[in-house]
Amino acid sequence: MKLEKLLNELKVIKIRNNQPDCDIKKICYNSRAAVPGSLFVAIPGYVTDGHQYIGQAISQGAAAVVHQDDLADYQAEVCYIKVADSRHALGILGSCFYGKPSQSMVVTGITGTNGKTSLTYMLKHIFETQGQKCGLIGTIHNLIGDQVVDNRGRTTPESLEVQEIIKEMKDRGCSHLFMEVSSHGLALDRVNGVDFDYGIFTNLTQDHLDYHKTFENYFEAKAKLFFQVKKANIINGDDPWGRKLGDILAEKTSVPVITYGLNPGHDYLAKDLVFDPKGTEFTLVTPDAKEKLFLNIPGEFMVYNALAAIIAALAEGVPMAVIREALATMPGVEGRMEILDVEAPFDVIIDYAHSPDSLEKLLLSVRKIFTGRIVLVFGCNGDRDKEKRPIMGRIAGANADMVVVTSDNPASENPIDIINAVVAGVREKTDQVATVELRHEGIYYGASLCRPGDVLVLAGKGHEKQEIMKNETLYYNEWDTAREAIARLKLKSEN
Repeated sequence: MKLEKLLNELKVIKIRNNQPDCDIKKICYNSRAAVPGSLFVAIPGYVTDGHQYIGQAISQGAAAVVHQDDLADYQAEVCYIKVADSRHALGILGSCFYGKPSQSMVVTGITGTNGKTSLTYMLKHIFETQGQKCGLIGTIHNLIGDQVVDNRGRTTPESLEVQEIIKEMKDRGCSHLFMEVSSHGLALDRVNGVDFDYGIFTNLTQDHLDYHKTFENYFEAKAKLFFQVKKANIINGDDPWGRKLGDILAEKTSVPVITYGLNPGHDYLAKDLVFDPKGTEFTLVTPDAKEKLFLNIPGEFMVYNALAAIIAALAEGVPMAVIREALATMPGVEGRMEILDVEAPFDVIIDYAHSPDSLEKLLLSVRKIFTGRIVLVFGCNGDRDKEKRPIMGRIAGANADMVVVTSDNPASENPIDIINAVVAGVREKTDQVATVELRHEGIYYGASLCRPGDVLVLAGKGHEKQEIMKNETLYYNEWDTAREAIARLKLKSEN
């Protein structure tokens, strides 16, 4: 692609050694990926600054450089393009280079502290039930239909990779894309250049404050998504931050705001919820009608996800009959309110809940669905938002009958320090708490406490397949660990 065409939509401060007819073969922001004919975009990072590697990119053949800082040296054969923010420019360049692929699909972006993953899978299942080919970008996998594609190691990849992935989805016939959009991704402009048709806001609760520092910063990062939306913004009106967002959007944009929730006063409402381990029955109240629906995944918070998915599907003309069928046949999402199929006198639930709100919603939902005691096994991550540890401990103590606090990705921290911070919160609510540092042993101990009819809730790991330690990252599988714990208990009882 000609350099001149690439720069058409970019706000350029200055061009040095302009070469408009230069044929750009590749865009990169890692100098090691530069090849002859590359456009190298120097972006500042957490650890290092891409401006330091401009020389290396040029030595490997980069023909043009986008930068935001003034440089000490300029080579005559290289075109230099100065912009105000090179990270912001990267997504715009990537979109142009890959032919603006998001304009060829209906793109729905989902953001919020909790619910993003389940909602993307729910939407994908609804539209596939209608016969559409769909793409998904998210925490667990990136998917084209049922095929897993590389997620580049992030919930929201870098903006250049986002455009590359969307281009692949377009080329392989996807008509719809459902995308988790993280607060980090928004703060770092990773969805620049994506044309969103719909934005969905699930909720905002304490998480990632180690990065954002304040709730206001966290909220402002999330809110950025909704100013890129063309058709409708779909907002959880039961959430106080959702109500604030809706007011801002109504004032500052012309895009329709559609609200949903369980409380009166919203455009779409769920009422008369009936909970069961096999799913939830509820009545959907829309501006035009009432519908009795069954969602094949249990939990009140899943009903919130269903409401958002229903609104987006109806807006795109999906018939209610198709939506009803899809919700009733919705397969479980890996590590999200997942009830294990195990031969045990108690139930086992695995869930990714790793924030105060998600843990509370999980435990409250379990309490509504099951009649036995709740034995909870969980921990908190190291090197992350330390303030939430005692908060999650208090939530655990208030809503579980027995709490086992264990490790969960302690990273560079001492696992015992993390455990003690959590336990301090638990003890404010109950003395029914135990500590077991190694997670697999903590799960075995939790299972050993269960009586017939109880529920063993394993929170925090969900889909993750690793345990991050100080000096190594170990393979870990929550499902296998739970089944091994039950097998050990069975063997012990037989002996």
